Amino acid sequence: MLVGLTLVSSALAADPDFAGTVKDGAKAEKPEAHLTAEAGGALTTGNSEFFTLSAGLNASYRWQKSKVGIIGGAVAGSSRVDANADGTLSEAERSVPMQPNAKRVFADGRYDLFLSGRDSLYVLAGAFHDPFSGYDSRTHEQVGYSRMLVKNDKTKVVAEVGIDFAQENYIAEKDPNYQSVLAARGMFGFVHKFSDHVGIEDTTELYENVLDFEDLRILNTASIVSSLNSKLSLKLSHNLIFDNQPVEGFRTTDQSMQVTLVASIL
Repeated sequence: MLVGLTLVSSALAADPDFAGTVKDGAKAEKPEAHLTAEAGGALTTGNSEFFTLSAGLNASYRWQKSKVGIIGGAVAGSSRVDANADGTLSEAERSVPMQPNAKRVFADGRYDLFLSGRDSLYVLAGAFHDPFSGYDSRTHEQVGYSRMLVKNDKTKVVAEVGIDFAQENYIAEKDPNYQSVLAARGMFGFVHKFSDHVGIEDTTELYENVLDFEDLRILNTASIVSSLNSKLSLKLSHNLIFDNQPVEGFRTTDQSMQVTLVASIL
């Protein structure tokens, strides 16, 4: 059986916006708080056996010209391994405990100071743990400028530029197992509503190592959102992480696709 539906407590599907941007101007008439919680998973049994679980949190609080936000999440997965590579799971292989095949934990905290209804300065700090990409931990700190380029009832376009400093600690098997990276960051994102029920979102980030121009990272998230009613929406999303200089022995590209059920509570 395969279950790939995630329940998200979020208002973003009904009226999507970008983290760090302000909706109604530089000053809010009263403080605003938002909270998004997410949980989901996938399970397969029978000829193959595996499961994945995911959870996420997105919280923000805005007052006057300031906004703070936290985004975090976790993904874990395990499977039965076809140890002899004969294409089937024998009874002996099924008797062995499942082996981990995915593990990622991440969190980012951000503060925005709005200069106007379209402009803000921000600082950000975050970290993730992903041993299946070669990272025991990767922490980073960032400062930058955000500008809302287009904002109307149907379309929102935002661009950001900044500087990112990262500390990469690799898994124990790697030697050396540490590197620091100073990178220039650029981000471009947009949301467009075709109607009251269907919209698209896309966000692309580029990180260029300023000390090694051959070191480039690209992150992209694209999605289609279809509202089912005033509280529920169906979302199809694709996530891509490209690193042309990955941890030695690991692939340059990670991709994932998922269907999520989004519930707008606040």
